[in-house]
Amino acid sequence: MRQNAFYESRDGEADRRQLADAVPLSEPVLPRAVVWLERAASAGLALVLLFSAPFAIVAANTASNALQDMRSASTLNAAFQEARYAALSASLARKNGREAAGDVDRARLSAQAAHQRTVTDAALERLGVVQRRIIGLAIVLAALRILCFGAYITVIVVYKRRLAEAHRGQVARLQEAALVDHLTDIGNHRAFKERFGRAVARAMHAGETLTLALLDIDEMKLINDRSGHMHGDWVLQSFGRLLQALSPESRSFRLGGDEFAVLLPNWSREEARAGLERLRRYAEDALSGATISVGTATLTGPQCDEETLQGQADAALYAAKRAGRNRCVSFDVTVDEMWMLSPAKVRSLRELIAGDEVRIVFQPIWDVATCTILGYEALARPEWGGPRDVFDLAERVGRAHEIDAVCRRAALRRANELPAGVLLFLKVSPRSLDHGHFDPGAFAADVVAAGLSPPSIVVELTERSIVAIDVVKATAKELQRLGFRIALNATGSGHAGLELLSGLCVEVVKIDRSIILRAMTDRSARGVMAGAIAIAKETGAYVIAEGIEDVGMLDFLCACGWGTLRRRGVQGFLLRAPSATLAADGDVDAVTSILRMAMRRKPSSTRHGSPAAVFPVRDEPASRIGVGVAAADRATTSALD
Repeated sequence: MRQNAFYESRDGEADRRQLADAVPLSEPVLPRAVVWLERAASAGLALVLLFSAPFAIVAANTASNALQDMRSASTLNAAFQEARYAALSASLARKNGREAAGDVDRARLSAQAAHQRTVTDAALERLGVVQRRIIGLAIVLAALRILCFGAYITVIVVYKRRLAEAHRGQVARLQEAALVDHLTDIGNHRAFKERFGRAVARAMHAGETLTLALLDIDEMKLINDRSGHMHGDWVLQSFGRLLQALSPESRSFRLGGDEFAVLLPNWSREEARAGLERLRRYAEDALSGATISVGTATLTGPQCDEETLQGQADAALYAAKRAGRNRCVSFDVTVDEMWMLSPAKVRSLRELIAGDEVRIVFQPIWDVATCTILGYEALARPEWGGPRDVFDLAERVGRAHEIDAVCRRAALRRANELPAGVLLFLKVSPRSLDHGHFDPGAFAADVVAAGLSPPSIVVELTERSIVAIDVVKATAKELQRLGFRIALNATGSGHAGLELLSGLCVEVVKIDRSIILRAMTDRSARGVMAGAIAIAKETGAYVIAEGIEDVGMLDFLCACGWGTLRRRGVQGFLLRAPSATLAADGDVDAVTSILRMAMRRKPSSTRHGSPAAVFPVRDEPASRIGVGVAAADRATTSALD
């Protein structure tokens, strides 16, 4: 009995120790996990604040799920402990049967279970608080994200609006700047095209008048060359201010270079002519001596469009320049229609220059003393229009130097057809000399490449087209230094003849046909011709009368001062018209007969021997042109020395 009690008590004690070990009285591990989760939540909050909202929401959801799992684990753990406690209590009751010990143990276990539930509830409460904080943080972060997105959208919209406004303002300023000439502060060529088209359309629709004026500052290049480009800019700026002050309703534009345009709405032709004439006179004083040429055209009806009106104004401007510049000319349909530019003419001129080919004819120049051919003048005959029309068109579009070079090259290509011992007369456009487009050295190289020598070439300068006399003088002297001879063509028809004759050693003076015709009936013209002949006689220049068409003109020349000259020649249709072929022996015999008959009608003591005696050879060293000249070329008979 005692032994059984001993075993029972020993077994009961063992059971109680097993039950105590199963339900320990120490602090459970659950609160440490809660503390760790709180720290993790704080770290997640810090991460949320440091990183973007999407990462914060993911961390919050993860922490929330972990808390839910811990809460479920705690609940299951408490249930398991209660079930184990119940099983052990039943086992003790069956084995020992002692209710008192069981009650004590059950009380103790109940106390431990109650304590465990209290700790678990506290931990779960703390977990609930952490969960609610995480959920609240997630909501706040979502709200912040929405606010940030809204702020971002607002900033983008406002920024785009302001950027668009700034862009529109900048575009407007650029468009305004693109329509203004920054030197003169008036409209440029683009602005003229836009305003001109609208003005013509409005005038035609409303039946109003519109006058277009094209203005050009005369010899602007010479102003720049002589006074400097700063002075030239001042002239352009001053003229721009004058145009702005012309009229409140007028609109002025600078088309480029020294070309300007003015639109005068509701101005008649007479009003425009009077107003622009006042402007021209005032500009002559305000621009320190610089003058302007003006051409005007008025919209006449619905059949007159933009191109026609501008062409008429351009034709009037060209007429003003041809008349001597510094004047105002209004377009007259019946008179100026022939001077209007057309796209077909300009296109033909471009094709002529691009093709670098033009038909050349030769007209002989006869020496009166020997009744022989002194030389041939090369004349251009374009396929379309007359030579004068082609050269005038080229001058108007600023390509006179190019067509001039085409004609010189075409003449040199036919130089090998000329007989030995004659001179070749070539015209050089004074515009090419005025504007620096003519290179004497390159011209000398072209002449030598054609098989000729510079002493066999006579360069003709047309007097009536010379403006920049100083420039022409310098170029002519350079040509003479290279061995070329200089002829003053159309002497008496312009204003530069006397100055050139006095300041330049001209070998040949060609008296213009118009002067000879007027001299036959007008004493003033005879005085001009006599003056040119007297200067040529004093300087020893060779005098050629050109444009002789009948015997009466030849007889008049023999009877006046020309007939007393020792060095004289003649050229014209009476003797031989320009032709693609050279003069034959029969032509020489016929001309010799005409000249001798004229000299018999007016005896003269100027008859000499051979042309070589009258025109001795001038031997030019090869070093003057940089290339060698064959001895046969240097033996060319020259009547000008």
